[in-house]
Amino acid sequence: MDVQFIGVVVFALGICFLIRGPELGFYVFISSAVLGSCAAAILTSVGNSTLQPAHLLLGFLTLSILMNKQYLKPIVYCMTFPREGFWFVATAVYGGVTAYLYPRIFAGRVYVNAIGATEFGFPFIQVPLGPSSGNITQSVYFFGNVLCFLMCYAYARTEAGFRTVFNAMLLYCFMNIVFAVLDLATFWTNTTYLLEFIRNSTYKLHNETVIYGLKRIVGSFTEASAFAYATIGILGFTLRLWLGGVKPILTLSLSIISALLIIFSTSSTAYAALPLLMAFIFATSFVRAVRGPVPLTAKLFLVFTPLFVVFVATAVMVNPTSSAIIKSFMDTLLFDKSTSDSGLERASWNQAAINSFFSTYGFGAGVGSVRSSSFVLAVIGNMGLVGTILYFTFIGLVLLKRDKKPIPVFAFEVRAACRTGCIGILISAIISGALIDLGLPFYIFAALATAASHVPLKLQREKVALRPKFKYVEKPLKSLDAT
Repeated sequence: MDVQFIGVVVFALGICFLIRGPELGFYVFISSAVLGSCAAAILTSVGNSTLQPAHLLLGFLTLSILMNKQYLKPIVYCMTFPREGFWFVATAVYGGVTAYLYPRIFAGRVYVNAIGATEFGFPFIQVPLGPSSGNITQSVYFFGNVLCFLMCYAYARTEAGFRTVFNAMLLYCFMNIVFAVLDLATFWTNTTYLLEFIRNSTYKLHNETVIYGLKRIVGSFTEASAFAYATIGILGFTLRLWLGGVKPILTLSLSIISALLIIFSTSSTAYAALPLLMAFIFATSFVRAVRGPVPLTAKLFLVFTPLFVVFVATAVMVNPTSSAIIKSFMDTLLFDKSTSDSGLERASWNQAAINSFFSTYGFGAGVGSVRSSSFVLAVIGNMGLVGTILYFTFIGLVLLKRDKKPIPVFAFEVRAACRTGCIGILISAIISGALIDLGLPFYIFAALATAASHVPLKLQREKVALRPKFKYVEKPLKSLDAT
């Protein structure tokens, strides 16, 4: 193991969690999830895999939570059938079994785009299915996701814990913007070496690419698509908070800046996912407005969004020069992507994932065996039919489960925002996700959304919200401005 300097700092912070308790831990752990290109340590014995700061901090945070007996009961409760935790744990256990058995049972039966080192080294072409370091690393990451979900859920079931995890997610959103600005500033001033301390992983970095004079924004991630993937989820989360009247000034600022960064990121994933996410948010806001009263922020969004789209489209069409530039730009990054070398390569990944499913009789090649270019195909190719059912049952419960009893408005709005953040990440993953791992922020959103139904919030002068068949009962959300 090659421990990096930042790994020593992270280890010291972890010790602080154990001494001071988990509150500080959640702020540091969740905000560190933005460090997608950073390594706390290089695992030389596992194919030079990267141990990111967030995963190291997760270990300390887990110890800090488990040392307090009051959190054990919520963890066990969440893991009982048929609750969300049960399905997630079942998915991880089944995935771990597949990671060990299936690459050996179905060895050589199908050619795959391996995720980690194999007996052929680190292949850049399809190789026969067999055990690889990816089976180990992806299984460990997935069990880490389960721990993340359970720890965040258990802690967020208390009023103070719910607010801590919520505020930590807002800090994560802010830090993503900070690193994006630093990425641009250091590039244009030729001082990119200042960010080398967070760009020390073994992943291949694409942090100096320029397209049409625009620097591809990578922030603290490895490439523009990874940055866009994270920022799409942040946009969904913060914009839905603003529509619900929660911290309107802060959440509107975060959502506008995040949207601008997505637009100027030059990521194909961003340009494909952004219209879909905005259409979803607009449609759900419209349904809410039709079915009952909504905050003023939602009314403004419904009125001015179509006007803004028409204004921008008209301005582009009446200017032939701008129209030609934008058309060429979008052709390069989006419409002609499928015929580019990158697009053809990703298409071959998807085909290999499909072949893995059928060649293994629907069992899959095992977690960590197959790299795809779509989250859905990655799940099918790696985990087969059984794993897909388990995993998507968990996701479905997180996104669609209704309340059996009324909950406070604040909890309702935060849950809706977390679900929208999850949907933003899912849209991006379905478009270009290579792995079954959706990233720690997705599971934090999922945990906060799940805990919202149980947390005993006692906000003053606030009614409760119950959502049978999209009906929504609320009063003006003035009290949320101070939360």
